[in-house]
Amino acid sequence: MKKLLFLVVVMGFVLSTIPTAIVYAETEGANLLEERCSVCHPTSRPKSKQKTPEQWETTVNRMMGKGAKLTEEEKVILLDFLSKTYKP
Repeated sequence: MKKLLFLVVVMGFVLSTIPTAIVYAETEGANLLEERCSVCHPTSRPKSKQKTPEQWETTVNRMMGKGAKLTEEEKVILLDFLSKTYKP
């Protein structure tokens, strides 16, 4: 009985953190777009596009080649955000 109660409590905690993680990732991606992409151009430029994940990756790689400052972890977060938010 104690093991079952423990399992229920743990599962409740795990399930309650999933929406928080998703919101955090979306917020972090939006922040990266505002902070890093707006250094060279208005954020309305990428926001007006609709691209596949592969197309976003090509774009972000090109921008990094031109000097956009992103760590690999930030790149993954930004690509996830762009791909989910600005898709065809």
